Parts: sequence; structure tokens; C-alpha cells
Amino acid sequence: MEFITVVDHRRKKVGLKSRADVHRDGDWHETFHCWMTDQDRLFLQLRSDDKADFPRLFDITAAGHLAAGETVRDGVREIHEELGLELTLDQLTPLGIFEDVIETKTFLDREFAHTYVYAYAGEPFTLDETEVADVVTVDFAAFRSLLAGTHAEVESISAISGETRTVTKQDLVPHPTSYWEQVLTGLEELTSSD
Repeated sequence: MEFITVVDHRRKKVGLKSRADVHRDGDWHETFHCWMTDQDRLFLQLRSDDKADFPRLFDITAAGHLAAGETVRDGVREIHEELGLELTLDQLTPLGIFEDVIETKTFLDREFAHTYVYAYAGEPFTLDETEVADVVTVDFAAFRSLLAGTHAEVESISAISGETRTVTKQDLVPHPTSYWEQVLTGLEELTSSD
């Protein structure tokens, strides 16, 4: 059973719980998020059919919970586990720590997401197919318009097969608007400072 460190609203550790109990009770906990970019394109992960939460929806390029005793530096393992890329925290640029709250009928996920960006360098992906069905890229500006509601869909291109498919807002994991805004603004600020 996977245990997660529960934290308070100031990110101070207050105890340990199983992942299921954390999501049942809506406890705050810490996660690692990595967004990958390639110039004006953003990479999205398509969650596999086997995922308990949000199967077949598009999500953060690579992400996961920090298990009890892990630091953010340990969270980089998610990139290798899910996508097969061997990266270190030093290769990533921090965007910030963002609140990411998702509430469904079955659980309440309250995360402090340690969020990073990686400028993709063309490495081949090796997907863990129990977690990830595909990795696609979308045009950054078009994706922002999709989230803002000014476009109903955006075209994605698989980084694995090259196939294209249409993505709508309903095809995305339902992160709150505030999370998307913080990520997209952070990415824009990074690109404008290059």
C-alpha cells in the first residue's frame, strides 16, 4: 500500500495516510508535475484505459504523488516511469507550487503541485502502457484558446505515431481553471524571457 504525507494549508507535514484515504478525506498532499514543451508546442499525456482515475483523458506530460519520505527531487522518477526519459531535477525549470483541486463524486484530490517544465530535446519516448496510452503535442496558443472557451477543439499530433486527433475540453482531466492559468502563464513567461 502506498502511503502519502498529509500536509496542512501551509504545506507543513501533519501525518501519513494511504493514497485511497487521502483522496477519500480530501487531505492536502504534495505532487510532482512536469510539463514538456517544444518551441510553441505543449506535450500532453493520454492516460491509459487501465487508470482508475480519468482513463483515456489528456493530462500533464508526467506527474505523480510524492510518497511518504520523498522529496521533489525524487518526484522526477515519474518522468522515467511513465515516459522512459532519464532526466534530473536540474534539467527542469521550476514554474512554482500550484494548488490543484479536483473533486468528483468518488474523491477529493487536493494537491500542492510542484510544477516544472522541460524543453524537450527529441529523446525517444518509451511509454509505460499501464499508465500512458500516448503522448501528443498541441499548439500552445490553440490550447490556451481551447481552455479559454474561444475554440471548441484543438488538433493534437502523436509524438509516438504521428497520427492526428481532435481534443476538446471534455477530453482533458478536469484540473481547475486556476491551475491551467498558472501553468500557461508560467510557460508564456518562460518563453518570452528566452
